[in-house]
Amino acid sequence: MKPVLRNLILAVLLTSTQLVSSQDHLTNQQLIQMVELGMGDAIILSQIENSNNDFDVSTPALLVMKQSGMSDAVLAKVIEAAKNTSRKVVDPNDPMAAHRPGIYYKDAQGRMVELMPTVTSQSKSKGALATRLSYGIAKTRVVSRISGAQARTQFGGGEEFYFYFNQQNASFDQNSIAFYGFQQAISPNEFVLAALDANADARELETGSANNYTTEHGIDEKHARPFEIEQLAPGIFKVTPSYLATGEYCFVYSGAAPYGHTQQKVYDFGVGKVSGSGVITKY
Repeated sequence: MKPVLRNLILAVLLTSTQLVSSQDHLTNQQLIQMVELGMGDAIILSQIENSNNDFDVSTPALLVMKQSGMSDAVLAKVIEAAKNTSRKVVDPNDPMAAHRPGIYYKDAQGRMVELMPTVTSQSKSKGALATRLSYGIAKTRVVSRISGAQARTQFGGGEEFYFYFNQQNASFDQNSIAFYGFQQAISPNEFVLAALDANADARELETGSANNYTTEHGIDEKHARPFEIEQLAPGIFKVTPSYLATGEYCFVYSGAAPYGHTQQKVYDFGVGKVSGSGVITKY
């Protein structure tokens, strides 16, 4: 082998290694650069086979790669590699990336954080005496109580939430799903955003009422708060409450909302005022 040709091959291989190691995973643009450098299919296929990737295999992206001169064999391998979840590099802070089913929000640093559910601590009846004294006209209310005057998660306004359901183009260990509502539901339309009545040691959600004439189960409409829904991708939704005053709130799966004397999981959070130092307070 002539020295010039040998040096050229070594330079190409070195460039290939640098292209991949610079990000520790292959991208569409890196493959296009390899093609433009004149690398053969054998080298490119080997890199795809032995590297993690962040390939975009949408139709427009495939057209761009084909126009760069990429062979059908390489394109087929790119599509195959993109579907291999064990080699797929995912940015956990990208709302469009697959996430374990649940509700998420972005913190002050732009990181995606899961909003963990809380179990209602007890259910109790309120107003039974008034019902008796009014000869059954006044209603006895049933409330579910959540321990603590405030949720652990507090926001300063402008809340945006991301709902992830099983309909994402990814598979998950069913045993790891935080709450079965995300196995049953397919959109945030099946959830209620409810305001909680807060007192010194707990928060309460009215889940039913009754008198001698009527019985009602489920979350009272006066506690429900509207929100906007934007579908970002299959199984991925952005949820924006219309407006939330200072107070305590929760998302509840309507298909299993607390009723009567039952307990349930709710996704609770609070809204306060942000001071100049960034501290969230309630008034």
